[in-house]
Amino acid sequence: MSLPVSAVASTSSLEKMENMANSRSSSSNDFIPSRFTSFPMRSAASPVSEHALAMASRRQSAQLPTSAELKNHLDPATRFAVADLLVTVLKLDFYRTGDEKANKFCKSALDLIIRYCALPEKTNASLRAHMAGEHPTEDIASLISVIKSDPYIKERGCIVLLSSMLVMAIEGGDYDSRYRVMLRHISALLGVLWDDFEVVEDTLTDMLISEQYVESDDSKLRRERSQKMKKIKRYMMIGAAGGVGGVLIGLTGGLAAPLVAAGAGVVIGTGAAAGIATTAGAAVLGSAFGVAGAGLAGYKMNKRVGAIEEFQVETLSDENSLHVVLCVSGWIDDENNETAFHQQWRHLWMSKEQYTLRYESKYLLELGKAIDYLMSFAVSYAIQHTLMETALAGLMTAIAWPVALLSCSSVLDNPWNVCVSRAAEVGEHLAEVLLTRQHGKRPITLIGFSLGARVIYHCLLSMSKRPDAVGIIEDVVLLGAPVSASPSQWKQICTVVGGRVINGYCTSDWLLKFLYRTMSVQFTIAGTGPVESKFERKIVNFNLSHIVKGHMDYSKKLTEVLEAVGVKVTPHSQESSENLKKYEEAQEATETMAPVDAGTKTAESFSPPSKSDEA
Repeated sequence: MSLPVSAVASTSSLEKMENMANSRSSSSNDFIPSRFTSFPMRSAASPVSEHALAMASRRQSAQLPTSAELKNHLDPATRFAVADLLVTVLKLDFYRTGDEKANKFCKSALDLIIRYCALPEKTNASLRAHMAGEHPTEDIASLISVIKSDPYIKERGCIVLLSSMLVMAIEGGDYDSRYRVMLRHISALLGVLWDDFEVVEDTLTDMLISEQYVESDDSKLRRERSQKMKKIKRYMMIGAAGGVGGVLIGLTGGLAAPLVAAGAGVVIGTGAAAGIATTAGAAVLGSAFGVAGAGLAGYKMNKRVGAIEEFQVETLSDENSLHVVLCVSGWIDDENNETAFHQQWRHLWMSKEQYTLRYESKYLLELGKAIDYLMSFAVSYAIQHTLMETALAGLMTAIAWPVALLSCSSVLDNPWNVCVSRAAEVGEHLAEVLLTRQHGKRPITLIGFSLGARVIYHCLLSMSKRPDAVGIIEDVVLLGAPVSASPSQWKQICTVVGGRVINGYCTSDWLLKFLYRTMSVQFTIAGTGPVESKFERKIVNFNLSHIVKGHMDYSKKLTEVLEAVGVKVTPHSQESSENLKKYEEAQEATETMAPVDAGTKTAESFSPPSKSDEA
């Protein structure tokens, strides 16, 4: 069997091929050509199309083929083309000479591909040599052409390949974030809508959770014996954040507590269900999803850690998914403690399972009030506009800050410095939570704005120092991040991220520059400009200056900002649309405000009003 061989494909040629594959799709704008550019686009605004996609995918998943069935259905040339395409993507996206962690994953994924495609051993040896760079890369377009010309693929669509690869990956109880990134890349190459794939994921999740699962007596006995053998220190570590029994299965991998699936064949076909129902495969319920224990939603810090006073994960959605999203706010301005950390993310729809981190609410509320007061009352629009134009021109370090602003700086500096320090500690604690797999062995995406982005940044820095931190984080979105734009540090955090690290910035964010006014000229803030890293393709910079006019907009216009960087959101509700309109009108109204006479006001006069004053 031989396929056309071209010169070694570069990354740019791969992306060209992705564009070709995408152009064959009925909706080429629904996904982005590479994992290094942006997220596959999907809007939740169209319930009709979502329903149609769901129905189509459910019909397809009802008879999902296993790898054994594919061996019977697909031509040998097709199976080789599939394997070669997968190896090519692995090689270009993940394989790095001298990178032991990355190459270990590539080897593991290659073993899965070899088992999946069921090819002769001689061919398998050729694939391994290809991964190691000993053979030239096959022509991507030719491989895609061979795959799509297969009679079985013509009848069922390329979605069956991705679906069966998904089942094969998770039946071992570990859905590695890098594996999902690889599937996303393959999806783009083959012209499969990412929507379709996510519906398959959701269908599989529903099957695993909603069907009747019962722990067998034999496996229960083995689990109990295994638990007794654990050292007491392990129990103490797990029990520090929740009930020992509640999270033990999720934390220890879950393979000691296999579950027996009932009725799985109804959803994904008897062949695929057989793989899930095996001793190792059925353990995904407790391992990959963390649903057998308290999970991420049940996590609350019971004991004070360092200076941290509050740390709790709360749910934003009530459903389950193979992919988890955790959001981190930068400050709050909602007096209602119940909804303070939920309101800003109410339009996010990146996963059916989304969480938000509640942390240090007392200090974040103080910061929110200080920012609001400074922007609304203390500094006139005339000064703000001048600062914005100056920041936009990149001249901020060459001018003296207005006296009016400096005179009330303590109003903001004090709560800001407290929150900056605590954000770093919260990030380090979040790293420990993720490393213990509270969310199960599933990919998780982290999204944060302002100090929330700082929390995530320090979380990733902390994880990058640990050997077991890879395969957990899929994508990261940092908006208006008050952190260094040092390429070396960003390269470091990229080592624990399987997909993209998005840096959303605003060049006219004078407030963020003001808060870092004491830093040296050489210090660059990620939230005010791009992170320059020529050799790290995972980093994607988004200039949000057309949406974000000031630092407050990251909270007030969060839905628009998320949509601009490719994160899935739902349309504004009528209430939120009205609130946004009022905010924009208020911004316009400040243009008529008289400038502040800094000479007649002291720093104390700029203090936010107390509750008694407001009353």
